Amino acid sequence: MFYEVGKNKLKRRIFQRMLLIFSLTSLFTVGLLLFFISRYYTNIKVDAVLQETKAVSEAQLVAVDRKEAALVGMTQEIYKNSDLMNDVQIAMTHDYAEYVKRNIDNYYAQQGFYSVDLQSFLRSYFTYDDDVIAVQLVSADKEFTYTFPTNYGKWQPIYEKYGEKKLLQTVSRKENVFKLDESLVFKQVINDPSTLQPLGTVLMYTDKDFLSKLIPKTKEATTFAIMNSANESIYSNHPLPDLTTSDLEQGYKSGSGYIEQVEQKASGVSGQIIVPESQIGGIPVLQWILFGVGVLLVIISIAINFFISKRYSKRIEVIIDGMDQMEKGELKAKLPVDEREDELTLISQSFNKMGASLNDYIKQVYTLEIEEQKAQLKALQGQVEPHFLYNSLEAIRMNARLEGAKVTSNMIYHLSTLLRYTADNIEMVTLADEVNYVRQYLQFMELRYQQEVPFFLEVEEPILEHPFLKFTLQPLVENFFKYARHEDKRTSLTFSAKRDGDVLEVRMRDDGLGITNDKMHQIERDLADEKGEPGRIGLVNIHRRIQLYFGEQYGLAITSIEGEGTEVILRVPYTSEGRKNYVENAFSR
Repeated sequence: MFYEVGKNKLKRRIFQRMLLIFSLTSLFTVGLLLFFISRYYTNIKVDAVLQETKAVSEAQLVAVDRKEAALVGMTQEIYKNSDLMNDVQIAMTHDYAEYVKRNIDNYYAQQGFYSVDLQSFLRSYFTYDDDVIAVQLVSADKEFTYTFPTNYGKWQPIYEKYGEKKLLQTVSRKENVFKLDESLVFKQVINDPSTLQPLGTVLMYTDKDFLSKLIPKTKEATTFAIMNSANESIYSNHPLPDLTTSDLEQGYKSGSGYIEQVEQKASGVSGQIIVPESQIGGIPVLQWILFGVGVLLVIISIAINFFISKRYSKRIEVIIDGMDQMEKGELKAKLPVDEREDELTLISQSFNKMGASLNDYIKQVYTLEIEEQKAQLKALQGQVEPHFLYNSLEAIRMNARLEGAKVTSNMIYHLSTLLRYTADNIEMVTLADEVNYVRQYLQFMELRYQQEVPFFLEVEEPILEHPFLKFTLQPLVENFFKYARHEDKRTSLTFSAKRDGDVLEVRMRDDGLGITNDKMHQIERDLADEKGEPGRIGLVNIHRRIQLYFGEQYGLAITSIEGEGTEVILRVPYTSEGRKNYVENAFSR
């Protein structure tokens, strides 16, 4: 028993379930919000750092462009000076001994004024640039090579490692800018001005430290790489990780960091930056701060909702206890009404009103049952031997007929017929039965007033078998004799019925005195208010009975023109099952 009670209480705890759902929703929402906020600020921080590192990479690329521009400028100086160009042509087509001999011959041929010397020009051109290691002139057929070192300490290891032949084979396959061990090499082709055929190539060897010097100490952990036009790495201050196309598109490689590419410059070189996550300062702190704030907000929100739900849960338990008492029959049970004017307060007030109304209703029903029992007892007392009354009326009618009182005899016959119809304890009859009853009543009233009232029937035969509420037409005829009949001329009655969709419309109209506007307004108010003055209680009674049996959309309507006549319309539901058996079985008591 205790288990069942506990189980029922758990089922009732809707606020606890709502709190759980709200808590889970809050956690999910706050977590999702914090995730996007963290991503947003992380992206801002990453973009800022990438922009700073990109500026460094841009400076490196500009430095490479300047080196290449210096080599191109030197080549243009050679083209501009015909004597120097002639010296280059001699160097590219003769060995060093022949080159020196030809220079001496030219010197004497010019009578001592020949002062252009290729070796002096090349050595002096880059004296201002400490990054240049050596300048090398290689003929197009690679037969003749002239090397002019400007930094013997750095050139000697390169020459010893490769040797002249291997060095030429290595550099011949490279791009205009390429990497050779710890140096960057720039290539520039020299063409014969007359034939435009290549005479040879000028190679400028530079120390890559000029690129490392451009990296601030704060960015030393960042990887700066420079790629040539063949996408070969010609410089990198740290080893480059293996990057896929997906890594480059996403701008991130797990374990390496954030990736940024710098556009290609005039020299054909481009930059690549890899910023390790450790360089993006402040992100872990920001994430922990956001996480802490989110957890705190969730806890506060859950706490507030817990106390609110607990308070409302207690109030609902009080309401449920009151309902349990009501269910056990304690109709005097009352709920405490809270001062807060919310939905639960309205429920408590409505519950208290319902209990009081239900108690009053039970008292009324109990009283009505007693009164009904008394009425049934009186009815039983008044229904002792009803055949005695009918037989007595028939005997009186026969004596009246033998005495020649024909009118009296007919009146007694019609009265007997009306009493028999009234005595049948059924509430639904056929429309034909109700019309026959009206005919009997009409003939009885004609004998009473000594005035003929023409009665016209406009109904198709199948509709006459439709079920109809008993005693709904007779009051209309009674009202006709009271208020509409002309005393000095004949007044007719017309009865019609037709189907209109799912509705059966029954009309009773006369060509009598009609009703004034004031009285019509009063009748309409009586029908709307379900009340009526004593003279019109029959109409209200018919209207209310139809609505009680069939619904509020059915009932009675009346129209009248003073001096022309009145029409009453009864609307009831049409049923295809409404034949005589339906009337006798379904609606009998």
